[in-house]
Amino acid sequence: MTVLTARLLTLATIVALAAPSAAAWAQSPTPAGSGTLAPPAASAPGIPSAVDYTLDPAQIKTNCAAQIAAVRKAIEPVARASRGTFATVVLPLENLSADANDKQLAETLLSQVSSDRKIRDASLACQNDINNVFTEITARPDLYRAVAAASASNTAQTEADRKLTSLWLVALKRSGAGLGTSDRKTFVKLSQRLNELQNQYQANLGNDATTITISQAQLAGLPPDLVATLKKSGASYIVPVNESTETRFLQNAKDAKARRTMYFAAANKAYPKNTRLLEEAIGIRDRLAHLMGYPTWAAFQLADRMAGSPARVESFLSDLDVKLFPRAKSDLATLAALKGSAIEPWDTVFYDNQLNKTKYAVDSTAVARYFPVDHVVRAVFDIYAKILGVTYAERTPANAWAPDVTEWAVSDAKTGRYLGDFYLDLFPRPGKYSHFASFPLLPNRRMSDGTVRPPQDAIIGNWPQPAPGKPALLSHDDVQTFFHEFGHDMATILSTAPYETLSGGFRQDFVEAPSQMLENWVWDPQILKQLSANVDTGAPLPDALIAKMRAARYVDNAYFTTRQIMLAQIDMRYHTSGPTVNTDAVWRAVSRETSPLATPLGAHPEAQFGHLMGGYDVGYYGYLWSKVYAQDMFTAFEAGGLESPVVGARYRKDILEPARQREPDAEVTAFLGRPMSPVAFYKEFGVAVKAPNAK
Repeated sequence: MTVLTARLLTLATIVALAAPSAAAWAQSPTPAGSGTLAPPAASAPGIPSAVDYTLDPAQIKTNCAAQIAAVRKAIEPVARASRGTFATVVLPLENLSADANDKQLAETLLSQVSSDRKIRDASLACQNDINNVFTEITARPDLYRAVAAASASNTAQTEADRKLTSLWLVALKRSGAGLGTSDRKTFVKLSQRLNELQNQYQANLGNDATTITISQAQLAGLPPDLVATLKKSGASYIVPVNESTETRFLQNAKDAKARRTMYFAAANKAYPKNTRLLEEAIGIRDRLAHLMGYPTWAAFQLADRMAGSPARVESFLSDLDVKLFPRAKSDLATLAALKGSAIEPWDTVFYDNQLNKTKYAVDSTAVARYFPVDHVVRAVFDIYAKILGVTYAERTPANAWAPDVTEWAVSDAKTGRYLGDFYLDLFPRPGKYSHFASFPLLPNRRMSDGTVRPPQDAIIGNWPQPAPGKPALLSHDDVQTFFHEFGHDMATILSTAPYETLSGGFRQDFVEAPSQMLENWVWDPQILKQLSANVDTGAPLPDALIAKMRAARYVDNAYFTTRQIMLAQIDMRYHTSGPTVNTDAVWRAVSRETSPLATPLGAHPEAQFGHLMGGYDVGYYGYLWSKVYAQDMFTAFEAGGLESPVVGARYRKDILEPARQREPDAEVTAFLGRPMSPVAFYKEFGVAVKAPNAK
């Protein structure tokens, strides 16, 4: 599940997540346990910003109210500035926004990470209150006029200042500040309701505690480390339905009835309450779009994206689906032949795994024995350190929100300069955020006295629980996800843009590209050798097994990609169909049109499609869109070496450091020395296309 909340509009934490693995998306988008992590590499330098994560509900409420009062007071002289300049309007506005983000970090983050329901609820209430206040502020016409005057004054002297001014001007306009009085009030009220709906949808997923009950016979095929974590109820076993169990269960459970039970349990989490929230949100979005003069929410959202328009997104998705649909049908036919009968939705992951075992001799459970968590984390650190020219050192004790969270300081390898901190929160807890994500907690920020407040990031995930007394073992998909998320993490830490608004990410339909590019590393033989160490012997993956894994890399790739296309098309259909949408009916219709295996009656995956209620509405296409850029950027490392510090330095300078300060096409052109080409992307699917400038 992917969530991205635009900081300019809400101040909620920006979250950039990996796309689900093909296996995970085969069922539906969707934590108690612990594990060990890498030991400290050296004493940690620098002093990170002090944040108190031990707040109780009353403190959260008090702090939140105080910060809201401070924001309301601070905005008045900005909106009423007698002379609109960068120094009198834009910079104070940015600082006001950044101050609120920084000072309310714990108060808002705890809704995602606390095991205490009362703390999560208080934190969620704080999020809603802050979002509502900034929804009002960014819709103020006097503030919009002040920023417009500042823009016209040409007092923004640097590239960063000019970009910041532009982004704030666009954000205010898109927040309704240019509307007439009546429409503006309606826009604000609807936007506030939309914020609340989205926050509640995500909270419902975090609070979900769905389980299934299976017999001892139905344990057949399940990995021993998964079975060892299950609780018994008489002669039966209780299986949590969450990020750490679903895919492993569906991949390995031999009993088809057990797989079906898991599939529908996963596909009906938070149903029907989240379906109602989503449908109300779709209706509100449609009204907001019309207030802003757009025919649909999709048209409104895409007007501020690289894609530009619904027609361009639809063309991109449809063209790719046409190319892949025949191959996707062939993929399913192969799985059906292996099964000996028609494939059901709860079969795809299992028989995909069986195909890997039989045809390619790749057993995912056996492969996981080469990826104990401690070794993987250390190896990922070492690889990134070499590429990006950084070092890592653990802070002990961590200033964190839970005992099993670790904190790490990052420094520049050449100069020793401290760059920032990140957290690793990788194992399930009750009530915790239910997927795997990078949270840019504190984007890079230059303070008013010229000093830099270093950035902080957190990777929050739900790796498989380890068997009692054993290390957690990761699937290759888990390793790929962590490699991806650590790319987001480093993007936050290495940005040098001076303002939080610029350093907190990229355009939404490019934000995944840098991390998607880095997923290619976990398929390289030499990288795989570094990432692996057999849990019993310490030996790396043998060459023969690596060769088999690489041979199986694109097994059923067409089918699983059509599932991604399907999800993107559902997102688009929801947001181009007017204010009243039957999300169930649309889901089933689009699944029939775009995928060779339709979603069955009785499944309600829209209730867990958190992307659409976390800032990725009209944004799911971005995973495929940004991968076009990702695969092209990867060609630079293919040519120069995957661990080349020279190419890595260019990547750091041209892509990561400027972040939102420059547009993605300009960054990619600077990095590659030419404009982006889609050739590498389509090559992955065996589709030949010409480079844009090819004759």
